[in-house]
Amino acid sequence: MNKTIFILGFILIIMGCSDKKQTKPAVDETAKESDLTDSFENSFVYNESEAIWGIVIDTLTGDEELKQLKPVEKEVLTGEMMEKIVNKTWPRVQIKYLGISTDTAFISISDSEILTQQMGSAGAESFMISTVYSFTEIKGVKYVSFDFEFGDHASPGVYNRNSWDEN
Repeated sequence: MNKTIFILGFILIIMGCSDKKQTKPAVDETAKESDLTDSFENSFVYNESEAIWGIVIDTLTGDEELKQLKPVEKEVLTGEMMEKIVNKTWPRVQIKYLGISTDTAFISISDSEILTQQMGSAGAESFMISTVYSFTEIKGVKYVSFDFEFGDHASPGVYNRNSWDEN
């Protein structure tokens, strides 16, 4: 008899502790999912599937290495093509290709706040490096001149593939 009371008491405790909250309407869940999706899209900064060059992290050592992610035909690349590639790779940092003079490609970033203030130093450096390496794939281009408002994590100026070499 004590065993039966014990088992019944245990079952009552389990049932009493179970969560019987009323489920929220589907509309609220949809709105919540939409908010999360919008939040994710707003924070989406880098699309590796579009990138020509990118920083790859070795999963064993944790070391970062710049690698060419896609082969390109230098003879057919243009500044306009590279602008589209970079803008697809970095959807929140949109560049404008201005032209090439001698061995320098000129680009501007009219809204540079995400690059200079929101991506952090590592994100901004990844953008700068991958953009320079991508533009210097164009035949004859050795330098990339960036025109944008100076910020905490990135500075305008002329860069080449050696700009990040440690001395």
